[in-house]
Amino acid sequence: MKTSIYVFLFALLFLGACAEDKEIGEIQITDPDYVLPQGGNAAADEVILKLYEKYNTYFLYKYTEKDIEWTQTALWAYYDYEPIDPNDVVNLLNLLEITWFDLYDAEVLKRMMPYRIFLTGMLKEDIGSWWENWVDIPARYLENQIAINKVEKDVADMSAAEKREFKSYLQATFLEYCVAYGVITIPDEFYAGSDYTKSYASSSEEAREWGFVYNPKTDSEWSYDTYQITSTDDVNAYLASLVYRTTGEWAEDLEYPLIREKYQILVNCLKEQYGIDVCKIGNTVYE
Repeated sequence: MKTSIYVFLFALLFLGACAEDKEIGEIQITDPDYVLPQGGNAAADEVILKLYEKYNTYFLYKYTEKDIEWTQTALWAYYDYEPIDPNDVVNLLNLLEITWFDLYDAEVLKRMMPYRIFLTGMLKEDIGSWWENWVDIPARYLENQIAINKVEKDVADMSAAEKREFKSYLQATFLEYCVAYGVITIPDEFYAGSDYTKSYASSSEEAREWGFVYNPKTDSEWSYDTYQITSTDDVNAYLASLVYRTTGEWAEDLEYPLIREKYQILVNCLKEQYGIDVCKIGNTVYE
């Protein structure tokens, strides 16, 4: 759900659209916060301008610490970052093409996109474990923004497994963002059959019987943890599993009636209400 953009910005966009004889690099998008192109890399600027015109979202490689850390809500996670080298931007945008933009109808994605996408050269999360703290992550979200970490390889040199892992983590993060900030509303029916007052499951089989699935993004299996699962944990685990797994990889879990019911509720809701083919996302693998 995007922050409102001032009226004069729309006027500028209208005038830019009328100037059909201008090259993309000559069009300038101005905002109280940002100016496009950012001027660090001509090839990157050309792609970013096209993305702005298509999705009405800023893809930024120059930004302030205040921008990337801004949120109106309490933040219980800790992140560290470094800005991306402008020369690495095109490669990251090429990766986003196949792991994000190609997976959605353009108009659907335009309605879902946050106001800002921050492109980073390093993105770490403090997971606060006993054996390690800061770990590299592909993406994270805050209010009306997503930060995305660069990859070290050229897209052409990435293995199928590397592209699939990046796609899956990014899409799990994106759908979590959409639910957290009201872009997507999960039907009450999804939660109705689950008992969130139960103590932790004694095994993965018991967790499945109760309708709870493994979260591949966070590597979380409820039966290994000593806390009650929340409704947010529950839906995030399903969303992650939907984009990480192919339909074939769901077969075993779908033998459990409550999981099958919750799976169908989510798949149908995303498809029918929001135009998102989440099974297509999960089934997307690479050569």
